[in-house]
Amino acid sequence: MRIKWLRMPLPALAGLLMALPSYAQVSVGLGEVLDAVKGDPELVRQIEVELRKQDLKAPGIGCVAAAHGSEWRLLAGGRAAPYECRIGERLLRIDAVRTYFDVSGRRLGQPGQVGAELLLSRARSFREGNFQWTWSP
Repeated sequence: MRIKWLRMPLPALAGLLMALPSYAQVSVGLGEVLDAVKGDPELVRQIEVELRKQDLKAPGIGCVAAAHGSEWRLLAGGRAAPYECRIGERLLRIDAVRTYFDVSGRRLGQPGQVGAELLLSRARSFREGNFQWTWSP
């Protein structure tokens, strides 16, 4: 099976990858994740049920999140989805749609809708929504 986009010239592919904002992984507590996803009551309920089933408490659970890289002028280090939490024997992965805003609170847009340079230079805050999650096993 051929994948046509891989046939693009190497400099073009490198340029495309360089234009995308980067993220690193950082440790966060489950409490921070619960705060980030509080707008989705079903997700919060599922997490609380799993904690009760396994007789665990949120303060004892560590997770990882994405952190905005240093090229984000105003958001470097800001934590965001995807989140991954090991709750007992189960792994929870949470993805979200992220919408960025400038210093005045005006909507800039989502990655892919607006240029990376605009987001990297002007985004001051973001909001996550439309959470999608999976549990394994």
